[in-house]
Amino acid sequence: MKDTKKKIAFVIGAMSPGGAERVITNLSNQLINDFEVTIITFTEEEPFYPLNESVNIVPCFKTLEAPKSAIGSLKLNYKLLKRVSKITKEHNIDLLIGFITSANVIATLAAKLNKIPCLISERNDPLKGDIPKFWLILRKLVYPKADCLIVQTEKVKQVYANTIKTKEMVVLPNPISTDLSKLRKDYSTDRENIILSVGTFNNDKRQERIISAFEDLQLDDWQLLLLGDGPNESKLKTIVKDRNLSHKVTLIPKVKNVEDYYNKAKIFAFASKAEGFPNVLLEAMHFGLPSLSTDCNYGPSELIEDGQNGFLVPVNDQDLFVEKLGELVFKKELHVAFSKKSRDTTEKFIDTHVTSSWKKLILRHLEA
Repeated sequence: MKDTKKKIAFVIGAMSPGGAERVITNLSNQLINDFEVTIITFTEEEPFYPLNESVNIVPCFKTLEAPKSAIGSLKLNYKLLKRVSKITKEHNIDLLIGFITSANVIATLAAKLNKIPCLISERNDPLKGDIPKFWLILRKLVYPKADCLIVQTEKVKQVYANTIKTKEMVVLPNPISTDLSKLRKDYSTDRENIILSVGTFNNDKRQERIISAFEDLQLDDWQLLLLGDGPNESKLKTIVKDRNLSHKVTLIPKVKNVEDYYNKAKIFAFASKAEGFPNVLLEAMHFGLPSLSTDCNYGPSELIEDGQNGFLVPVNDQDLFVEKLGELVFKKELHVAFSKKSRDTTEKFIDTHVTSSWKKLILRHLEA
């Protein structure tokens, strides 16, 4: 019998470690049951997260050089647009799905050239001040041409509703992989005395604030583990060394077995000043970790109800961050209570629920 599955393709820079890449992996592994799934990447890179072998990855180029000027950026993106459009045609793709601003713009234009529908997914804080003007202009011009803009929270939807006139906008939260979910262990108070944080080492994540809070609490029998990599790695290592914390604070490169750390830590700490929706906080809470997070614009407040299933503190209130981290460390009765409520909070994010909504949205646009 002839296979009549429709062909869909995600478009993203690369399948490297990261929140958007994790989401595409989770969705692809679920949607492969209903569609032929391709992932079009700008550059060639081994996928960081485990992908179903039926998912097809097609890179546009082996490598790309970063442009040195606005003209160079235009040339590069025109080159990418032509390549994505050609791959879309060659593979008879029926619908494109962009992830993150640059891929969203290119996916939308490639879809128009091939006369097929396009969904785009914005993952960042829409009010972030460090998005290049070039992309802000393109976003405003091109996003309305997409068939649907997918955002992660109602708050983000409200911001975009006032700035970008899209045909349709829907809220679809990040899914938690059922494969990851199966690996979680019950939380117990005899876990190791570890405070865990996971995330890219950059100015938004502000791991230095967690290090400072850990130092202020003078915890003799606790360890702080920071999982990730990024531009601030050497800066963080210098902070740890200068404060004589090398025996207590460890930076660990991004790992594929993050569940091992979720399963052995006692507490999760998160100090971001900007988020689209924090996958790692969602995962940590799903593993039952009592969590402390800054109340940055998007995400944490949709997961944590302060004092009920974790602690939320204002972004720049370092004193309160230290105080609440101390409460999590010393008030052991909070551990079990927060752990159970955290797990309950995250059940609705299991990928079977979220993917069902994605599937309905995709089918609706394929049939339009």
